[in-house]
Amino acid sequence: MDAYLLSSVHSSPKPIQNADNQWPMAGGPHGTWTTTTQQHVPTTWSVSNNRNLLWKTTLPEGGQSGIAVWGDRLILSINKPLPEGTPLAETVGTDIIAYCLDSKTGAILWSRNISSTKPMPYSGLFSDNTSPTPVTDGQHVWFINAGGRMACFDMEGKPIWSQAFEARTRHNAKQCEPILIGDQLLYVSMLDSNDPFRREMKAEPGQRNTDPELWPWTFTRSFNKANGQALWSESVGTSIHNTPRIGYIGDNAFVFHGRGGGHKPPEVPYGFSMSHASGKKAGQTLWSYASKNPATYTVSHFDSKHAYVIEEGSLVKLSASTGKLLNRFPLFDQTTIRAWDPASNRYQFFKEAPFSKVVDKFKPEPTNQTSILVGKFFLFLSHAGHCIGRMDTESGRVEYLQVPRQVVRRPHAPDQLLWDEHIQSDGTNSRGMPIANDKRSKGDGWGHVTCGSPIAVNQYVYFSTMIGMTYVVDSQAPELDSSALVSINDLGPAGKTWSLSSPSYANGNIFHRGLKQVVCIGEKNE
Repeated sequence: MDAYLLSSVHSSPKPIQNADNQWPMAGGPHGTWTTTTQQHVPTTWSVSNNRNLLWKTTLPEGGQSGIAVWGDRLILSINKPLPEGTPLAETVGTDIIAYCLDSKTGAILWSRNISSTKPMPYSGLFSDNTSPTPVTDGQHVWFINAGGRMACFDMEGKPIWSQAFEARTRHNAKQCEPILIGDQLLYVSMLDSNDPFRREMKAEPGQRNTDPELWPWTFTRSFNKANGQALWSESVGTSIHNTPRIGYIGDNAFVFHGRGGGHKPPEVPYGFSMSHASGKKAGQTLWSYASKNPATYTVSHFDSKHAYVIEEGSLVKLSASTGKLLNRFPLFDQTTIRAWDPASNRYQFFKEAPFSKVVDKFKPEPTNQTSILVGKFFLFLSHAGHCIGRMDTESGRVEYLQVPRQVVRRPHAPDQLLWDEHIQSDGTNSRGMPIANDKRSKGDGWGHVTCGSPIAVNQYVYFSTMIGMTYVVDSQAPELDSSALVSINDLGPAGKTWSLSSPSYANGNIFHRGLKQVVCIGEKNE
């Protein structure tokens, strides 16, 4: 390993400067999915009614990436546009298109094709080749085509480097969002074919029901951002269902990641691990927590003192530095619930009640990827019952607020709240072509779907669902009641909107996207 690579790993990552103007990766300026600001924070909008919409830019094809922002540059990816008239069953492709827009106007500045070898259905319910959000440091931008290629460009679109990697073929999930930390780019992937620690590939590609032991493992890996050269890999494995997160314990950077999930991922034993992300111990495991039934399809959150995992219907609180079990808080037993009663057209209040007061049959877990830690509160969307959940990680108190599945907005008409039904999305791109060929894409965006992960700006949490709803919640409200629900916003007309992307915040604006367009939200008609 040359001196430059050693310097990249051993140097301490520097905090993001001028974070108000940047959302450099899916997890925001600090990689925690949260940020604080003294600038204005937009919380209310409607693309359907053009409320607080500063600009919108039509995209020629759909995609799922989040949006990276640095100053006047806005960066995302789409799938390579399909020919007109492509049958729905053939909406599959390998390549993605890197897009750079002017963040102030939405004007397209440049686009670049990034090829790969693994074909993926467009607008899959859990992922497609555009799922990884680009990352940027203000001088360069990195894209990952989940089908098997990384690429780096300068901010003017000049290619710097590109390299192929072997994409997993067993089954698909949103998986890791790329993480930029110091001079490193972190991503979850298989080890290279010449790596002596790689598990031998014995399964037939694409046959996801093959015995998991026949498949190679995936790991959180580090790459040199300057040239794409591999730096290190953690040794215990990371399942494709998990979204690792970076953070600090003392002055040291760590990545928190997990193993387990549906379809019997091969990485065992299941559970969660804290691994060093910089310094001479980069890639080494600090500790591991074993679990037979971990809910790894969450964002793996921790702070300087505690790490949190969901296991068998409980939030497990661990010591961030040792992994010692500190507490186990049930999420669905003795809860405070505010559930909507259509008969009386008002909320019913239940105290110290089971979640079954909302719905009889439910999975004791959140909707995939919808967890977030804001101060002492752990928030998420329920898997069933369309409830926003909040746990106080100090007292263990759990609250649920049921919200409408959908809000239908039309010009010059009152909002229509749909509580027990929703208008199915047509899953079309901006050219009117149906491209979401998974029948489950007609759902309401709760439950068995990989949502875009929520973000928090100051105390406000933004939860987005597949049908284009964004619920803004005051995470620090004294009670999780209707007054804590700041707004329910839309990305476009009901039945015409579909998104698995997370919003981003920068320069006092919210940026969001669906299959048809990317939008900038700020003060306009207030």
